[in-house]
Amino acid sequence: MNAGILTETMQSARMSLAFARNYLTYSLWMWRERPENLASCVEAGDTSIYYHCYGRGEPVLILHGGFAYSGTWAGQIPELACMYRVIAPDSRGHGRSTLGTKPLTYRQMAGDMAALITKLRLGAVHLVGWSDGGCTSLALALEHPELVRSMVLLGTPFNTDNYTAGAIREMEDILHPWSPSMLGLRFMRRLMTPEARKGREFLEKMTRMWRELPDFTAQDLGRIQAPTLVIGCDRDEFLSLWPDPLRVFKETAAAIPDARLEVIAGGTHIVSMERPREVNALILDFLQSL
Repeated sequence: MNAGILTETMQSARMSLAFARNYLTYSLWMWRERPENLASCVEAGDTSIYYHCYGRGEPVLILHGGFAYSGTWAGQIPELACMYRVIAPDSRGHGRSTLGTKPLTYRQMAGDMAALITKLRLGAVHLVGWSDGGCTSLALALEHPELVRSMVLLGTPFNTDNYTAGAIREMEDILHPWSPSMLGLRFMRRLMTPEARKGREFLEKMTRMWRELPDFTAQDLGRIQAPTLVIGCDRDEFLSLWPDPLRVFKETAAAIPDARLEVIAGGTHIVSMERPREVNALILDFLQSL
């Protein structure tokens, strides 16, 4: 087994173990607390967006990463739902949401989320976005500022220049249809998707988006009006650049007016799954400070 495949297999195993641990905690919480949990769909133009809604209070919209689904927030939902109304959608083409006919872009997915917010009559929401979900959050804050009350970003690039050379190679490895990570992601998606025959089209659209986007500039980020928390990690496999592993997170926080940067030392790209308590404490402290 070559080094690239071994590294990717180990990372996939780490993510699977973290997800399983969090989902067990989430399942026990669901069984013990019997929280309010509405699951439904909203039509957003050419797509149907599936979502879960938990708890009561100010709305918090949590947006997952690429090739994932809303269940990857299992480590956050129980704690956030104790104080807030948590809306956890599957992004276009992911999970139980349909792919639609339009290209996959972060601005398009922001439009989907704007439709969800509007149809559920949520008003301005607190956004929590991880990776691709963070890119969608940036687009939503720029295109629909009236719908965003605040924003938390985890593992979020704002431009393809933010990626390390190694990260670009790793993304290409992940995007290969027969890579260990992709086989697992394709299997998970097939279990949930209402469009089992669109797997190849979904992969093609995601590949194009990952290669070309995001394309925001520091000037774009300077137009964001929402209070923002950037959670930085110095071991992020995609964004920790040498010699300063926090450079991308510092640049993001510096570009967004009055943004706040908090660092989780030793945190990786999947810090929300591997270290949920620390992430949750930062999110809740930020939300309660507004």
